[in-house]
Amino acid sequence: MIEYTKDVADRVLRILQASGQVDTEKMKEVMVAAESRSGRALAMMMQELVDEELVMSVLSRAYALRRRNITPADIAPDALASIPTKMITEEHIIPFAREGRFLRVGTVDPTKATLANQIKAISNQNVEFFLIKPSEFAACMEAPEVNELVFGKEEEAKQAAPDPTPKKPARRRSAYDIDNPKLVIKFVDDILQQSIVTDTSDIHVEPYREAARIRFRVNGVLVAQDQFAEYLFHNYLAVVTRFKILADCDISEKRLPQDGAITFKTADGEDVDTRFNVLPGKNGERICIRLLKGDPSLSIDKIGFKDSDLEKLKEAITAPQGMVLVTGPTGSGKTTTLYGALQYINDPGTNIMTAEDPVEYYLEGLGQTQANEKIGLSFSSILRAFLRQDPEVILVGEIRDTETVEIAVKAALTGHLLLSTLHTNDAIATISRLLNMGVPSFMISAALSLIVAQRLARKNCQECLVPDESATPAALKYIGFSDEEIATLKPRKGGGCAVCEGSGYKGRQGIYEVLRVTPEVEQAILAAAQAPEILEAAREDNFLTMQEVGRDFLADGVLSLEEFSRVLVVS
Repeated sequence: MIEYTKDVADRVLRILQASGQVDTEKMKEVMVAAESRSGRALAMMMQELVDEELVMSVLSRAYALRRRNITPADIAPDALASIPTKMITEEHIIPFAREGRFLRVGTVDPTKATLANQIKAISNQNVEFFLIKPSEFAACMEAPEVNELVFGKEEEAKQAAPDPTPKKPARRRSAYDIDNPKLVIKFVDDILQQSIVTDTSDIHVEPYREAARIRFRVNGVLVAQDQFAEYLFHNYLAVVTRFKILADCDISEKRLPQDGAITFKTADGEDVDTRFNVLPGKNGERICIRLLKGDPSLSIDKIGFKDSDLEKLKEAITAPQGMVLVTGPTGSGKTTTLYGALQYINDPGTNIMTAEDPVEYYLEGLGQTQANEKIGLSFSSILRAFLRQDPEVILVGEIRDTETVEIAVKAALTGHLLLSTLHTNDAIATISRLLNMGVPSFMISAALSLIVAQRLARKNCQECLVPDESATPAALKYIGFSDEEIATLKPRKGGGCAVCEGSGYKGRQGIYEVLRVTPEVEQAILAAAQAPEILEAAREDNFLTMQEVGRDFLADGVLSLEEFSRVLVVS
């Protein structure tokens, strides 16, 4: 007997009762027999009192999910092999067809549609869910031809990976009484605590017309947290209000965006600072919370630089003057790299000052200033003040405008080490960006010491590596492998296991390109050379692009082709 989850069952039972489809007294009797477990009660009622077809109609309308009738004959073996056996049996979902770039998946529980991103990561297919009957799922699983495919696949997986035991207990889903608004404080606290457990960088709280959801950005990818969805939908205003109170925002203002900050304690008693933003939308206010994780835990020796690049970075940050820039998109780990550098050079004999918006890490021994554009405390004004504070090292959170870059370059030319970030695609494009901001080429060549361009990619789970079938010779050639390299290459990806919770990914890998401004590069800048000429000059110093570094990781089984393509732009 397949049971629906409590939230789904409660919703169906309320609709059936309100519409008069079920006798109230009979329902009470069943609830007693089911020991007040609504999932079990609905399953029992579907056997005796309620037509399964009626329940399907209710669910289809309530969750806006298309229905599909399936039989064992409808299930394609290649589709069934797309996701792990454990996910099929535990989540009561069954992939039954692959059509083009789409994987068709039948689900008994409509809320399982939130697994779409996870299944996409495993199968490398876009996912389309259909609602199926519990009896159809059971019949398919009991059919010999399907049973053999499912559990035969499981046996093969066990032989390939002898020890699939999770290294840590699987997270249990929380259950909340949707009719109890007093749980809001606990609910919000649970969201914050769960974000720490999952090593989340951002929390998204989002309203829709017929649903609401929490998403965590984990390893750079947004993952829906469906255990919070039902309670959030029924108590959305109260939850948003609670978040706004914690962030010290105006709870009466719902028409304008607001910024704030939340500080909360982890289960271990550690303080976690966050940056909070609430934005009005068509279906209600939407929240984004960026977690700022206290002291940086990684030194530059552990971030993931190649040995030769690490030596270049250390040489640049221990020099008495110059400019070191770290570039990359939001969420690529620029701040972690900069603070790793500061941690390396931080000592009582060095005056280090930082201007940030916001101050993301606290590091003992630094003079840290929070920028505030609203009161005129901009990066440029802070920089001017810093120059009167006798610093040896200055960190500017981001170079955003011409005024800031002019002061930064002058500081780097007058006996200061200047560290900052810039939003560009790669190291060589940073030089063009500085020129476009009005910095003369002779000042760039004189001030600039080193550029680090970086990305963060999800690493393959090393416990469940399988051949990456999407890595065809044509695909590999497109991203830059030669015919000779392709002939010996064995690309791999994570197949999904208990260790990685079926995702195929475990941890993140930094991908760095480190451009040192050598005399050859300096001459190319002074000669107003184009990017190819600067690249050629950089090659004299064994410079490798991020694509080249990423190809090495792909060849070593650290990255999948899908992740390489997602993170790195192939030029």
